[in-house]
Amino acid sequence: MPPKKKEIDLKNLDLTHIYTPEEIEYINNHLKTRINFENGRLLPIPQSPIANEAVVHEISRQLGNWNVETGQNGIVTTSQGGYNFSVKGQRKIRAPHIAFIPENIYNSLSKDQLLTLFGRPFTPIFVTEVVNVSKEAILNEVDIRFKNDYFATGTSVKLGWLIDPRNHMIWTYEKDDDENVTRQKRKWEDLDGGNILPGFTLDIEFVEKIISQKYDEDELLIEEVKENEDKESEHQTSEKDLGLI
Repeated sequence: MPPKKKEIDLKNLDLTHIYTPEEIEYINNHLKTRINFENGRLLPIPQSPIANEAVVHEISRQLGNWNVETGQNGIVTTSQGGYNFSVKGQRKIRAPHIAFIPENIYNSLSKDQLLTLFGRPFTPIFVTEVVNVSKEAILNEVDIRFKNDYFATGTSVKLGWLIDPRNHMIWTYEKDDDENVTRQKRKWEDLDGGNILPGFTLDIEFVEKIISQKYDEDELLIEEVKENEDKESEHQTSEKDLGLI
């Protein structure tokens, strides 16, 4: 018999425990730390620097304007919007930095899909991640997330953008009708949404303005070292560290 909700100690969550859907919903409703879920396990999400979040907001703003101005009437979500991916029979709740779901798909969702993290799996058609991928290991980690989660066989995702504003790098991911996924490195310039987001072009100049401040090189190096240490610490998060209430 699963433990009662009141028996879940949010300050001492067990990251190795497999939680029931009801327990996960309880944790998600009461825990203020951002987390993803993968087949019943909790995955802490590190906080992102303010410049990254500003870039996320700018991209979502442009996407939202296109959504309204072209009469798409779809839904634009940011990193608080969790989608229920089902990959090879495993339930994964993922919250891309930016995502778009068309009006017809959104209107077809059930109450459970809209108001909880459960119900039948559903996914957006477009996702974007804003990440500093200065290290090859980080790029590989994000690449795996795109290919194995967002673009897994059976998901609705057709277009994905990986944007590294700090290093002026862009990768695009596309899935064809045969479920084949291709990744292509792009120039640091405006991005066209193609057939998936018809008429949408990301104006990279507005993104550039957000990250164009001049940095002291020594200060930036210290910042990058600290950021890498923080990410390493996240991978070794103790059970007590997760319950930031």
